[in-house]
Amino acid sequence: MIEYVSDALLAALFQPDAGSPDILRVAGPVVVDEAVEVSGIGYAGTRHLVFFIDVMAYAAQDEEFVRQTAAAWNGGFQPAPDSRLVKFFRAEADRQTMFNPGDWPLPDPAMIWQFSEALCLALVGHAEAIPRTSQYFYMPQTGKLDALYNRLARKFERGDLDVSVRCVTHPASDEGGFYGFERI
Repeated sequence: MIEYVSDALLAALFQPDAGSPDILRVAGPVVVDEAVEVSGIGYAGTRHLVFFIDVMAYAAQDEEFVRQTAAAWNGGFQPAPDSRLVKFFRAEADRQTMFNPGDWPLPDPAMIWQFSEALCLALVGHAEAIPRTSQYFYMPQTGKLDALYNRLARKFERGDLDVSVRCVTHPASDEGGFYGFERI
């Protein structure tokens, strides 16, 4: 994913004259190729990129790998065509730091609520712009990300958003896995 980050992409997602950095902004998605779209979240002086990657493209078109992964980590739930794996990281990250949350904390831990809202808005924006995508998968890599995605699942299940989404899979507490959301 880091290979898609460019000055042009950052300029498209983060307008320098957008006003106060304390206002939560979600931009995009921007299509970067046939299998990847990117949204931007700007808040409190931070910039995050939210990648929506075609599951099969991420798996290098290896259907057996997807089946095995679904059996081991997803309760056997198979992703639909055009489903997306959602990953995010700070715009300033590099290959070593992009998926290490300790390297890019929020300025204030209490901002997690606003960031959670921004992740929801990024998914809603993607769902509206790319209607062929019916499923979104998030893989928590830390306990804090698990709590964040669990919060997202509850928010979606309550119907708090403009897009109707239901949680179709949760990670096993002892083995890991994916949170899967499907449009209804």
